[in-house]
Amino acid sequence: MSEIKESMLSKLMTKESKEPNSWTSELLKSVNVLNLSNLTPQNFVKCKSMTRDVLANRLCEALKLIDGCQKKIVELKNSYDQLDEASLITFDENIKMVKELQKVKGEAATEVVDLQREVVTLQRDLLAEKDRQLTELRTSVVESVQTTVKEGFKSYSDVLKESCKAPSSKLQTELKTVVKSVVEEEDRSRSFMLFGLKEETEEDISGKVCDVLFQLNLKPKVDVCRIGSGVQSTSKDSANKPRPVKVTVASSAIVKEVLSRAKHLKNCSGFGGVYLSPDRSVEQRAEHRKLVLELKQRLVDQPGKRHFIRGNTVVSTEKND
Repeated sequence: MSEIKESMLSKLMTKESKEPNSWTSELLKSVNVLNLSNLTPQNFVKCKSMTRDVLANRLCEALKLIDGCQKKIVELKNSYDQLDEASLITFDENIKMVKELQKVKGEAATEVVDLQREVVTLQRDLLAEKDRQLTELRTSVVESVQTTVKEGFKSYSDVLKESCKAPSSKLQTELKTVVKSVVEEEDRSRSFMLFGLKEETEEDISGKVCDVLFQLNLKPKVDVCRIGSGVQSTSKDSANKPRPVKVTVASSAIVKEVLSRAKHLKNCSGFGGVYLSPDRSVEQRAEHRKLVLELKQRLVDQPGKRHFIRGNTVVSTEKND
Protein backbone atom coordinates (compact mmCIF):
# COMPACT_ATOMS: atom_id res chain seq x y z
CA MET A 1 0.00 0.00 0.00
CA SER A 2 2.93 2.34 0.70
CA GLU A 3 4.14 1.77 -2.87
CA ILE A 4 0.84 3.19 -4.16
CA LYS A 5 1.16 6.31 -1.97
CA GLU A 6 4.80 6.87 -3.01
CA SER A 7 3.82 6.51 -6.66
CA MET A 8 1.03 9.08 -6.31
CA LEU A 9 3.35 11.53 -4.45
CA SER A 10 6.03 11.13 -7.09
CA LYS A 11 3.54 12.03 -9.79
CA LEU A 12 2.51 15.17 -7.90
CA MET A 13 6.12 16.27 -7.44
CA THR A 14 6.92 15.64 -11.07
CA LYS A 15 3.91 17.66 -12.16
CA GLU A 16 4.93 20.66 -10.01
CA SER A 17 8.58 20.69 -11.26
CA LYS A 18 7.98 19.83 -14.88
CA GLU A 19 8.45 23.40 -16.28
CA PRO A 20 11.64 25.43 -15.39
CA ASN A 21 11.16 28.34 -13.07
CA SER A 22 10.98 31.67 -14.94
CA TRP A 23 13.24 33.31 -12.35
CA THR A 24 15.99 30.73 -12.93
CA SER A 25 15.74 31.18 -16.69
CA GLU A 26 16.09 34.95 -16.35
CA LEU A 27 19.12 34.57 -14.09
CA LEU A 28 20.88 32.18 -16.47
CA LYS A 29 20.24 34.55 -19.34
CA SER A 30 21.76 37.49 -17.45
CA VAL A 31 25.08 35.62 -16.96
CA ASN A 32 25.06 34.11 -20.47
CA VAL A 33 24.60 30.47 -19.35
CA LEU A 34 22.25 28.13 -21.15
CA ASN A 35 21.84 25.32 -18.61
CA LEU A 36 21.73 25.38 -14.83
CA SER A 37 24.20 22.48 -14.74
CA ASN A 38 26.86 24.72 -16.38
CA LEU A 39 26.49 27.57 -13.85
CA THR A 40 29.60 28.34 -11.69
CA PRO A 41 30.62 31.24 -9.36
CA GLN A 42 33.03 32.46 -12.06
CA ASN A 43 30.06 33.25 -14.29
CA PHE A 44 28.89 35.83 -11.77
CA VAL A 45 32.42 37.25 -11.28
CA LYS A 46 33.02 37.68 -15.01
CA CYS A 47 29.61 39.24 -15.63
CA LYS A 48 30.08 43.04 -15.47
CA SER A 49 26.39 43.61 -14.91
CA MET A 50 26.47 41.60 -11.69
CA THR A 51 27.24 44.33 -9.17
CA ARG A 52 26.98 43.90 -5.42
CA ASP A 53 23.51 45.40 -5.35
CA VAL A 54 22.29 43.18 -8.16
CA LEU A 55 23.69 40.08 -6.45
CA ALA A 56 22.03 41.12 -3.17
CA ASN A 57 18.69 41.45 -4.93
CA ARG A 58 19.12 38.09 -6.64
CA LEU A 59 19.98 36.47 -3.31
CA CYS A 60 16.80 37.84 -1.71
CA GLU A 61 14.76 36.57 -4.59
CA ALA A 62 16.39 33.15 -4.32
CA LEU A 63 15.61 32.95 -0.60
CA LYS A 64 11.98 33.80 -1.28
CA LEU A 65 11.78 31.12 -3.97
CA ILE A 66 13.32 28.53 -1.66
CA ASP A 67 10.85 29.45 1.06
CA GLY A 68 7.95 29.05 -1.41
CA CYS A 69 9.22 25.66 -2.51
CA GLN A 70 9.52 24.50 1.08
CA LYS A 71 5.93 25.54 1.77
CA LYS A 72 4.80 23.69 -1.35
CA ILE A 73 6.65 20.59 -0.21
CA VAL A 74 4.96 20.83 3.19
CA GLU A 75 1.55 21.07 1.49
CA LEU A 76 2.28 18.05 -0.65
CA LYS A 77 3.51 16.16 2.41
CA ASN A 78 0.26 16.98 4.26
CA SER A 79 -1.82 15.85 1.26
CA TYR A 80 0.18 12.65 1.16
CA ASP A 81 -0.37 12.00 4.88
CA GLN A 82 -4.10 12.70 4.57
CA LEU A 83 -4.65 10.03 1.92
CA ASP A 84 -7.30 7.71 3.30
CA GLU A 85 -6.17 4.10 3.60
CA ALA A 86 -9.65 2.83 2.67
CA SER A 87 -9.65 4.99 -0.49
CA LEU A 88 -6.31 3.52 -1.53
CA ILE A 89 -7.65 0.02 -0.92
CA THR A 90 -10.73 0.82 -2.98
CA PHE A 91 -8.52 2.20 -5.75
CA ASP A 92 -6.43 -0.97 -5.75
CA GLU A 93 -9.57 -3.15 -5.73
CA ASN A 94 -11.03 -1.20 -8.63
CA ILE A 95 -7.90 -1.86 -10.66
CA LYS A 96 -8.11 -5.57 -9.86
CA MET A 97 -11.83 -5.58 -10.72
CA VAL A 98 -11.16 -3.98 -14.12
CA LYS A 99 -8.54 -6.61 -14.89
CA GLU A 100 -10.91 -9.38 -13.79
CA LEU A 101 -13.71 -7.97 -15.95
CA GLN A 102 -11.39 -7.87 -18.95
CA LYS A 103 -10.50 -11.51 -18.30
CA VAL A 104 -14.18 -12.50 -17.99
CA LYS A 105 -14.99 -10.61 -21.19
CA GLY A 106 -12.35 -12.57 -23.07
CA GLU A 107 -13.62 -15.88 -21.68
CA ALA A 108 -17.24 -14.96 -22.56
CA ALA A 109 -16.25 -14.16 -26.14
CA THR A 110 -14.56 -17.54 -26.41
CA GLU A 111 -17.66 -19.29 -25.03
CA VAL A 112 -19.90 -17.46 -27.55
CA VAL A 113 -17.71 -18.66 -30.42
CA ASP A 114 -17.84 -22.23 -29.07
CA LEU A 115 -21.65 -22.06 -28.76
CA GLN A 116 -21.97 -20.79 -32.33
CA ARG A 117 -19.89 -23.71 -33.53
CA GLU A 118 -22.12 -26.12 -31.59
CA VAL A 119 -25.26 -24.56 -33.15
CA VAL A 120 -23.80 -24.96 -36.64
CA THR A 121 -22.93 -28.58 -35.88
CA LEU A 122 -26.45 -29.28 -34.55
CA GLN A 123 -28.04 -27.69 -37.62
CA ARG A 124 -25.86 -29.83 -39.88
CA ASP A 125 -26.81 -32.97 -37.94
CA LEU A 126 -30.51 -32.01 -38.10
CA LEU A 127 -30.38 -31.56 -41.87
CA ALA A 128 -28.63 -34.91 -42.23
CA GLU A 129 -31.31 -36.58 -40.09
CA LYS A 130 -34.08 -35.00 -42.18
CA ASP A 131 -32.43 -36.25 -45.36
CA ARG A 132 -32.20 -39.73 -43.89
CA GLN A 133 -35.88 -39.72 -42.85
CA LEU A 134 -36.96 -38.45 -46.28
CA THR A 135 -34.94 -41.19 -47.95
CA GLU A 136 -36.54 -43.83 -45.73
CA LEU A 137 -40.01 -42.38 -46.39
CA ARG A 138 -39.42 -42.31 -50.13
CA THR A 139 -38.22 -45.91 -50.08
CA SER A 140 -41.22 -46.97 -48.00
CA VAL A 141 -43.65 -45.24 -50.36
CA VAL A 142 -42.06 -46.80 -53.43
CA GLU A 143 -42.18 -50.25 -51.87
CA SER A 144 -45.82 -49.72 -50.82
CA VAL A 145 -46.81 -48.59 -54.31
CA GLN A 146 -45.01 -51.52 -55.89
CA THR A 147 -46.76 -53.94 -53.53
CA THR A 148 -50.15 -52.35 -54.23
CA VAL A 149 -49.57 -52.51 -57.98
CA LYS A 150 -48.55 -56.14 -57.80
CA GLU A 151 -51.62 -57.00 -55.72
CA GLY A 152 -53.83 -55.04 -58.14
CA PHE A 153 -52.46 -56.90 -61.14
CA LYS A 154 -52.91 -60.16 -59.31
CA SER A 155 -56.52 -59.32 -58.41
CA TYR A 156 -57.23 -58.16 -61.95
CA SER A 157 -55.74 -61.38 -63.29
CA ASP A 158 -57.95 -63.44 -60.96
CA VAL A 159 -61.05 -61.50 -62.00
CA LEU A 160 -60.14 -61.88 -65.65
CA LYS A 161 -59.75 -65.62 -65.24
CA GLU A 162 -63.13 -65.83 -63.52
CA SER A 163 -64.70 -63.66 -66.17
CA CYS A 164 -63.33 -65.82 -68.95
CA LYS A 165 -65.46 -68.66 -67.62
CA ALA A 166 -68.61 -66.54 -68.20
CA PRO A 167 -70.19 -65.96 -71.59
CA SER A 168 -68.15 -63.65 -73.83
CA SER A 169 -71.01 -61.09 -74.17
CA LYS A 170 -71.10 -60.53 -70.40
CA LEU A 171 -67.33 -60.17 -70.28
CA GLN A 172 -67.39 -57.60 -73.06
CA THR A 173 -70.12 -55.63 -71.28
CA GLU A 174 -68.18 -55.60 -68.03
CA LEU A 175 -64.98 -54.61 -69.76
CA LYS A 176 -66.74 -51.76 -71.57
CA THR A 177 -68.20 -50.57 -68.27
CA VAL A 178 -64.80 -50.66 -66.58
CA VAL A 179 -63.09 -48.85 -69.45
CA LYS A 180 -65.82 -46.20 -69.59
CA SER A 181 -65.61 -45.68 -65.84
CA VAL A 182 -61.84 -45.28 -66.00
CA VAL A 183 -62.04 -42.82 -68.90
CA GLU A 184 -64.74 -40.76 -67.17
CA GLU A 185 -62.77 -40.69 -63.93
CA GLU A 186 -59.66 -39.56 -65.80
CA ASP A 187 -61.67 -36.88 -67.56
CA ARG A 188 -63.19 -35.64 -64.29
CA SER A 189 -59.76 -35.54 -62.63
CA ARG A 190 -58.72 -32.94 -65.23
CA SER A 191 -61.93 -30.91 -64.98
CA PHE A 192 -63.76 -28.69 -62.53
CA MET A 193 -67.16 -27.00 -62.49
CA LEU A 194 -67.72 -23.24 -62.42
CA PHE A 195 -71.07 -21.91 -61.12
CA GLY A 196 -72.63 -18.44 -61.08
CA LEU A 197 -70.87 -17.13 -64.20
CA LYS A 198 -73.24 -14.73 -65.99
CA GLU A 199 -74.63 -16.20 -69.21
CA GLU A 200 -75.29 -14.15 -72.34
CA THR A 201 -76.73 -14.93 -75.77
CA GLU A 202 -73.46 -14.33 -77.60
CA GLU A 203 -70.58 -14.68 -75.21
CA ASP A 204 -66.87 -15.42 -75.13
CA ILE A 205 -67.13 -18.16 -72.54
CA SER A 206 -63.40 -18.99 -72.74
CA GLY A 207 -62.53 -15.34 -72.08
CA LYS A 208 -64.85 -15.22 -69.08
CA VAL A 209 -63.29 -18.35 -67.57
CA CYS A 210 -59.80 -16.96 -68.17
CA ASP A 211 -60.87 -13.75 -66.35
CA VAL A 212 -61.95 -15.85 -63.35
CA LEU A 213 -58.68 -17.80 -63.30
CA PHE A 214 -56.72 -14.56 -63.69
CA GLN A 215 -58.21 -13.41 -60.36
CA LEU A 216 -56.53 -16.49 -58.85
CA ASN A 217 -53.19 -15.63 -60.51
CA LEU A 218 -53.48 -18.63 -62.84
CA LYS A 219 -53.28 -18.77 -66.65
CA PRO A 220 -53.72 -22.42 -67.71
CA LYS A 221 -54.85 -23.47 -71.15
CA VAL A 222 -58.52 -24.40 -70.86
CA ASP A 223 -61.29 -26.13 -72.81
CA VAL A 224 -64.71 -24.91 -71.66
CA CYS A 225 -68.40 -25.54 -72.32
CA ARG A 226 -71.70 -24.87 -70.56
CA ILE A 227 -73.58 -27.89 -69.24
CA GLY A 228 -77.27 -28.35 -70.06
CA SER A 229 -79.64 -27.04 -72.71
CA GLY A 230 -79.84 -23.39 -73.58
CA VAL A 231 -83.54 -23.15 -72.71
CA GLN A 232 -84.10 -21.16 -69.53
CA SER A 233 -86.41 -22.62 -66.90
CA THR A 234 -89.67 -20.81 -66.12
CA SER A 235 -89.66 -21.84 -62.47
CA LYS A 236 -89.27 -19.09 -59.87
CA ASP A 237 -86.12 -20.59 -58.28
CA SER A 238 -84.15 -21.15 -61.47
CA ALA A 239 -85.31 -18.25 -63.65
CA ASN A 240 -82.35 -16.43 -65.22
CA LYS A 241 -79.99 -18.81 -63.45
CA PRO A 242 -76.79 -19.28 -65.54
CA ARG A 243 -75.85 -22.79 -66.53
CA PRO A 244 -72.71 -24.24 -64.96
CA VAL A 245 -69.49 -24.31 -66.97
CA LYS A 246 -67.27 -27.36 -67.27
CA VAL A 247 -63.57 -26.42 -67.49
CA THR A 248 -60.98 -28.96 -68.64
CA VAL A 249 -57.23 -28.38 -68.17
CA ALA A 250 -54.05 -30.31 -68.95
CA SER A 251 -53.64 -32.22 -65.68
CA SER A 252 -55.23 -33.04 -62.34
CA ALA A 253 -52.47 -31.08 -60.59
CA ILE A 254 -53.75 -27.86 -62.19
CA VAL A 255 -57.29 -28.70 -61.02
CA LYS A 256 -56.06 -29.12 -57.43
CA GLU A 257 -54.26 -25.79 -57.60
CA VAL A 258 -57.33 -24.00 -58.96
CA LEU A 259 -59.64 -25.47 -56.30
CA SER A 260 -57.20 -24.64 -53.52
CA ARG A 261 -57.32 -20.95 -54.52
CA ALA A 262 -61.06 -20.81 -55.27
CA LYS A 263 -61.91 -19.44 -51.81
CA HIS A 264 -60.24 -16.12 -52.73
CA LEU A 265 -62.89 -15.36 -55.39
CA LYS A 266 -65.34 -14.06 -52.76
CA ASN A 267 -62.95 -11.17 -52.09
CA CYS A 268 -62.63 -10.24 -55.79
CA SER A 269 -64.86 -7.43 -57.11
CA GLY A 270 -67.41 -8.73 -59.61
CA PHE A 271 -66.80 -12.39 -58.80
CA GLY A 272 -68.41 -12.70 -55.38
CA GLY A 273 -71.22 -14.92 -56.73
CA VAL A 274 -68.89 -17.23 -58.66
CA TYR A 275 -67.73 -20.46 -57.06
CA LEU A 276 -65.89 -23.59 -58.15
CA SER A 277 -66.25 -27.28 -57.31
CA PRO A 278 -64.76 -30.60 -58.44
CA ASP A 279 -66.31 -32.36 -61.46
CA ARG A 280 -68.21 -35.06 -59.56
CA SER A 281 -69.91 -38.19 -60.85
CA VAL A 282 -73.65 -38.78 -60.37
CA GLU A 283 -73.00 -40.85 -57.27
CA GLN A 284 -70.57 -38.27 -55.89
CA ARG A 285 -73.04 -35.42 -56.48
CA ALA A 286 -75.75 -37.35 -54.61
CA GLU A 287 -73.39 -37.94 -51.70
CA HIS A 288 -72.34 -34.28 -51.70
CA ARG A 289 -75.96 -33.13 -51.62
CA LYS A 290 -76.46 -35.21 -48.47
CA LEU A 291 -73.45 -33.53 -46.88
CA VAL A 292 -74.78 -30.08 -47.79
CA LEU A 293 -78.16 -30.89 -46.25
CA GLU A 294 -76.45 -32.12 -43.09
CA LEU A 295 -74.35 -28.93 -43.02
CA LYS A 296 -77.45 -26.72 -43.29
CA GLN A 297 -79.17 -28.66 -40.50
CA ARG A 298 -76.17 -28.24 -38.19
CA LEU A 299 -76.10 -24.51 -38.90
CA VAL A 300 -79.69 -24.36 -37.62
CA ASP A 301 -79.20 -26.72 -34.65
CA GLN A 302 -75.81 -25.39 -33.50
CA PRO A 303 -75.51 -21.71 -34.54
CA GLY A 304 -72.79 -21.06 -31.99
CA LYS A 305 -70.30 -23.31 -33.75
CA ARG A 306 -68.42 -23.23 -37.03
CA HIS A 307 -69.44 -25.96 -39.52
CA PHE A 308 -67.79 -26.99 -42.78
CA ILE A 309 -67.31 -29.96 -45.09
CA ARG A 310 -63.92 -31.65 -45.05
CA GLY A 311 -63.46 -34.65 -47.30
CA ASN A 312 -66.65 -36.65 -47.01
CA THR A 313 -67.57 -35.48 -43.50
CA VAL A 314 -69.25 -32.45 -41.92
CA VAL A 315 -66.93 -31.03 -39.24
CA SER A 316 -68.05 -28.81 -36.37
CA THR A 317 -65.66 -26.75 -34.21
CA GLU A 318 -65.87 -23.91 -31.73
CA LYS A 319 -65.70 -20.49 -33.39
CA ASN A 320 -62.67 -19.53 -31.31
CA ASP A 321 -60.65 -22.55 -32.49
